Amino acid sequence: MGLKSDKLLSLHVEGAITTEQFKQQNERITQQQQNLANKKAELQSSLEVRKDLNEQLQAFKKEVERFINLDIEDEQVLKQVLQRLIHQIEVFEGGKIKIHYNLSHPFPSN
Repeated sequence: MGLKSDKLLSLHVEGAITTEQFKQQNERITQQQQNLANKKAELQSSLEVRKDLNEQLQAFKKEVERFINLDIEDEQVLKQVLQRLIHQIEVFEGGKIKIHYNLSHPFPSN
């Protein structure tokens, strides 16, 4: 029982509030606690997703750095590396280009 519930119970015992009032308030407190528990679960889940995305971004960044440091003359190898890094390239009118990088586990784990 939380502080609110304890205080509510003593008010009921002292006769300061009726049984009906006690029930209503108790239900309200229980609902608030449930809402907070749900919010906590949502936040924890959101943090896990962000952590996962962050790890993917770090792996992607490492691969890009490795790619930048390579002196690739073989065009086939270069194509393969680029295909692993880039998911899709969109070209818009006016020459604007949008690159979709491959972040969802783009590289085989060694």
